[in-house]
Amino acid sequence: MGHLRAVLFRFSRARAVLIKPTRNASSSTTSAGSADVVVCGGGITGTSIAYHLAKRGKRVLLFERDCIGCGGATGVSAGLVTAPMHWQDPTKQYMAKMSLDLYADLASTSNFRFHRCGRLYMARSQASEISLRRMYSRSILYNEGAELIDDPGELLYRWPVLQTEDVGLGLLSPNDLSVDAIGLCQALAERAKELGVQIFEQCAVREVILGDDSEVQAVNTDKGIIDTDRFVDAAGIWCGRIMVKSLPAQKVRIAAYPGTYTYMQTHRLPSSSVGNSTPIFTHVDEKIFIRASEYRTICAGFSEQACQPLDLPHDDLADWSIPEPDWDKFYPALDALIGRCASLGTVEVGNLVCGAESYTPDKNAVIGETAQARGYFVATGLSGQGLAMAAGLGDIVADMVCGILPKVDVSRMEVTRFVDLHAHPQYLIKRIPEVAGMLFTNSYEYHQYHTARNLRMSPIFHHLKAAGAVFGEVMGYERPLWFSLDPEKQRDILYSGQYKLIGKPEWFDRVAKEYEACRERVGLIDMSSFAKFEVTGPDAVKHMQRLCSADVDKPVGTTIYTGMQNEAGGYVTDCTVSRVGPQHYFVVAPTVQQLRFQHWFYRWALKWQHNVTSQDVTGLYTAVDVVGPASRYLMQDLTGRPISSSNFPSFRFKELSIGIATGIRAISVSHCGELGWVLYIPNEVAQNVYELIVDAGHEYGLMHAGYYALRQLRIEKFYVYWQQDINATVTPNECGRSFRVSFEKDFLGKEALVKQNETGISKRFVQLLVDRHDMETDPWPQGGEVIYRNGRPVGRTTSAAYGFTLGCQVCIGYIQNEQFGVTPEYINKGEYEIDIAGNRFPVRVNQHSPTLPMISSELPTHYLPTQ
Repeated sequence: MGHLRAVLFRFSRARAVLIKPTRNASSSTTSAGSADVVVCGGGITGTSIAYHLAKRGKRVLLFERDCIGCGGATGVSAGLVTAPMHWQDPTKQYMAKMSLDLYADLASTSNFRFHRCGRLYMARSQASEISLRRMYSRSILYNEGAELIDDPGELLYRWPVLQTEDVGLGLLSPNDLSVDAIGLCQALAERAKELGVQIFEQCAVREVILGDDSEVQAVNTDKGIIDTDRFVDAAGIWCGRIMVKSLPAQKVRIAAYPGTYTYMQTHRLPSSSVGNSTPIFTHVDEKIFIRASEYRTICAGFSEQACQPLDLPHDDLADWSIPEPDWDKFYPALDALIGRCASLGTVEVGNLVCGAESYTPDKNAVIGETAQARGYFVATGLSGQGLAMAAGLGDIVADMVCGILPKVDVSRMEVTRFVDLHAHPQYLIKRIPEVAGMLFTNSYEYHQYHTARNLRMSPIFHHLKAAGAVFGEVMGYERPLWFSLDPEKQRDILYSGQYKLIGKPEWFDRVAKEYEACRERVGLIDMSSFAKFEVTGPDAVKHMQRLCSADVDKPVGTTIYTGMQNEAGGYVTDCTVSRVGPQHYFVVAPTVQQLRFQHWFYRWALKWQHNVTSQDVTGLYTAVDVVGPASRYLMQDLTGRPISSSNFPSFRFKELSIGIATGIRAISVSHCGELGWVLYIPNEVAQNVYELIVDAGHEYGLMHAGYYALRQLRIEKFYVYWQQDINATVTPNECGRSFRVSFEKDFLGKEALVKQNETGISKRFVQLLVDRHDMETDPWPQGGEVIYRNGRPVGRTTSAAYGFTLGCQVCIGYIQNEQFGVTPEYINKGEYEIDIAGNRFPVRVNQHSPTLPMISSELPTHYLPTQ
């Protein structure tokens, strides 16, 4: 300990380094010409966007208030580039692969530091070991040549500078890079100039000027006013801080906020085994990394405690102030680093470098056109992985700016996935340190954050809490995941983290009971978080008919399940549309559609000149799903009216009274394939109605159920969900829903679907039943597993659950064959496996929903997810 204290003292005496951007002179009002697109920000992201826009033939002006690559996160970057296998998300893998390829190409023609050194991931805990094995299993998709090492002795032999005795598993990723970030950015800028991009350094963008319809018309810069109808704000932590006078906040509001990161730069380690080809050492449990090369060593730790959100300026448009490097906060990481690499404690000099990165509430970037100003695009919030993502992100954003549908799904990155509450600084200040601490952590679909919680709750939240609810959060809403028998004071009401990836999770037995109630009696599920809209106006029917692929011009009282397709036929969203009146619809969409539905709706209303409005009423109704074979009898008891299959069949809408409460909207759709009704209850009577439902439900054995039970129900019946399974790159033909499309009318995306009907499909969603899986000892599927056909990878799973009726793990996924297409015969002739964390399991493939035993006699009417 005495030696360690001396080391820490010597490091604390080292010089701290801080790089800050400069401010510039006031702007001019002189006209300086025009451009197809103006890009703000000369870091790696902005430069990549400008380059890719120029490749598409656009006249691009790029403004950087400092020098290219020298301001913001790029200027203080450690220069480490992560290879695709790190991410489970296919879009991030695609972006990372594009980055590796572009950077290698630039290095072949430019003179900047570029080393394909690879990375060694190390794990100590079982959860991290499973995560590394999952990374290894998907490395085959990009032929990454990864290697698993489970012998601590071999790890020590190959990398003697490390302490490896407690390492349970190592994963060598050979394609990670170490680069000079500034040199890389400047090389990319030179490439962009060759394509015609004009770059203005030491020249700031001061204001974005909007027209009467909130569309971009010009940009005011230090060079003067540039006429343009497309502006890309890629200014890193300054994104969203440019003046837009005509907006209420005088700027666009985005869900991203800057937090600090700190790393130490010191001399070469005193070991002959260290060279430029030495991999980056990353310990995923200790959250540290070391990059040791021939001429220097860079090391850091990324923990929730180490990230400091920047102080909010008093003026919304004022500059950020980046704090000085803080050795006290760095000491815990340094202690872990020296414990992992003892020779680090003998190095003479260490400089501490502090920078700031833009983080988002869910660790995904925010990209695309804002809902507040047409033609105003943003690209920020890369949450510590800017270099790894920049090239691919630039390609995607360039497509979006040009009105081209991206090649990959961007729904998890679209700026419109967030609503205003997510852009509130206090919300972001609470959340982003946790996000920053997860830099090396792979979060899966059902991961829950512990910060910035308890924000949006339905009026029955406390009733559900008293009933045993364990809550998870989506879009800020707390909704029950499952119901525990533990007393309130002995359980964590707000679930956080990730349930274990191997063996039965803690909630399994309780969810089994909830599932049983929904299948055999009646369950009650809170679905208040779903996005809800009132669509009205003289052109309501005309507009919805054009937007929806199903025929929604049905009699009043009808509910239609439909997709809203993009120009290529992919799902912008799916939703239920209920005809309330002649020019009045009630639309229910996935929770994550609350803002983007509106953005899409009004984009086309403006283009088609339709007189129609959509009002967001998400927060006005409490929604409860009454599910199960006894639900019809319970509904009759509650309403005092006959609820027979003839007078209230499936896919119908009625306004009902329950007790003395009126104005309750009942829709006979359960979202999981069971008989059921979703009740949309005005919030002021929600508690009263909830109590009546629970009291009347005792006779039928009613049980509360959560979203985990809903997940098991819907996946077992092959119900695909938007964003989890289907998205803007998936068409109804590819997921078995073409029978819900009305080809007799005109709608957005029809031409693409008709063409696909003629040419056939190259991708098809299927249900996979996993065999030879031990639920006690084997890793569980999470979505993202590679699907093999006759030993060759042909697709991925998208979601997974345990099928209590089928008695096995059940996945939804897609099989792809770009060369010859996917036909029923092609699927039937194959033998299939999926890889779960390095273990291959045989699977049976269903092309349509399986026939499950149903207590309800109404199977043909309401049980039609796929055909």
